Amino acid sequence: MVLDFIAPRHCAVCGRRLQSAEKTLCVSCLLDLNISDYFSGGSGNRLERTMWHRLPIERAAAFMTYDHEDAQHDMVLHMKYHHQPRIGYHVGRLMSRQLVECHFFEGIDVIVPVPIPRDKRMQRGYNQSEQLALGISRVTGIPIDTHVIRRLPYKISQTQLSAAQRQENVKGTFLLNTARRLPFFQRRNPLALRGKHILIVDDVITSTATVRECGKTLSQIPDITLSVLSMAVSRNLINNIRKGNPEEDPLPAPP
Repeated sequence: MVLDFIAPRHCAVCGRRLQSAEKTLCVSCLLDLNISDYFSGGSGNRLERTMWHRLPIERAAAFMTYDHEDAQHDMVLHMKYHHQPRIGYHVGRLMSRQLVECHFFEGIDVIVPVPIPRDKRMQRGYNQSEQLALGISRVTGIPIDTHVIRRLPYKISQTQLSAAQRQENVKGTFLLNTARRLPFFQRRNPLALRGKHILIVDDVITSTATVRECGKTLSQIPDITLSVLSMAVSRNLINNIRKGNPEEDPLPAPP
């Protein structure tokens, strides 16, 4: 394309010049992605079962694994901290195209991206989970609700905490958006989602603490159903799941 010659585009991860058919990420970076075991779209995978103990969910899927030594580590860093929200939008479209084929989105009424605290939103200029949700919505046509729930700052950073500490640190940080002191355009009547099937979209599931607390808060809405979709799942969590759920274990029933 002439436009690519005049204003060449570059891969958001490796910086290589993109070909006309490539979008945001080059083919080489896409091929380097480690697709997770929890991306088949099928029901009853081990990520779902891990969450069943704390949060009743219908389905769960994670697109790729995340580790400090993986190629996707740079992708996540660029998306979250280097002002490249288009990565989230592109990956959201990419993973949802595949999940549509296995009917993962059937019955889902609304997408709720996991919110980030207001100060982080102002600093970054966007919410990376919302960018993922925009890509998913573009493919599926499912509407997004970014105002039904809000998030307070962590007491301390989650970065160096254990799984148990993350769960304790995240408690009480999500609130349904009904407070009168909020701007009118951010207020929501949560009962408008009563009986709906909500898809929670997160960027990286590290310990399930954040997505479980988000789901717990949304569960205050009567008669809702929850599912979870994440761009990535940490390799540490995968290893812990495998240790706690060896292949020969019988499949536990959801609560």
